[in-house]
Amino acid sequence: MQCAGCGIMAGDTYLRRVDGRIKTAVFLCAIAVVSALDRWPLAAGVLVFAIALMFTLRLPARKVLLRMSVPFGVAWLVLASLMFTTGHTVAGTVNFLHFSLPVYREGMTLGFLIMLRILASVSLAMLLSFSTPMAEILAALRAFKAPGLVIDIADMIYRYAFSLGEIAATMRKAQLARGGGGLPWHRQARDLGSLAGNLMIKAFGRGERVYKAMLARGYDEDASSSPYYTSSIPARDMTVGILAGFVLLSLLVCNFAIGHITWN
Repeated sequence: MQCAGCGIMAGDTYLRRVDGRIKTAVFLCAIAVVSALDRWPLAAGVLVFAIALMFTLRLPARKVLLRMSVPFGVAWLVLASLMFTTGHTVAGTVNFLHFSLPVYREGMTLGFLIMLRILASVSLAMLLSFSTPMAEILAALRAFKAPGLVIDIADMIYRYAFSLGEIAATMRKAQLARGGGGLPWHRQARDLGSLAGNLMIKAFGRGERVYKAMLARGYDEDASSSPYYTSSIPARDMTVGILAGFVLLSLLVCNFAIGHITWN
């Protein structure tokens, strides 16, 4: 089954068979809860649980690690930027060439918490995308009365992201075939910028043509379509969703209780 994770195939596991409405609601609520946590042990626990659950999907490890490298790199960048710029208590210094950068204790604490929030939220989002087809996610959002225009845009982005990626790969191969790979790094950076600009122009042009074709076929954003889900949520999946809701609520209660005890 090809899920929303851009071509990564999920194994035949229980999580994959859970109703898409339950999974979408639970994971979106979990991301909102993780974003509100201000105690790092709780955020770290959610991260560990999400990674452990991801292993149960029997996904190709190399592709998953490659997909996770970008958000994980951003999280570490956030940590590095905060530890050098936020706070007033100097915990140490980092010497680089002729510069000496102070490391602030408050920045390290805040940066570590935000890093865990980012990693946990991204892991939960990837877990949803790896275990659920995009059609089920969008249909669940429609069932939750999300704005139809936003869902249509998300559907179009998902459909045409692959074709734009193929166009970008073709343009890059053409650059390399013309000797672009042997140029100095600043010339290669300029060529990549030119490639990105041309790709954006092609994307805008294709978007206009697709929208005109949709209008010619009677597209109306307010028109109702036939429902994707024609049956009710199974009782077993509903039970799983309710238990997951209690767990998320317990996380918020523990987060408040720990903060209250620490404050006093």
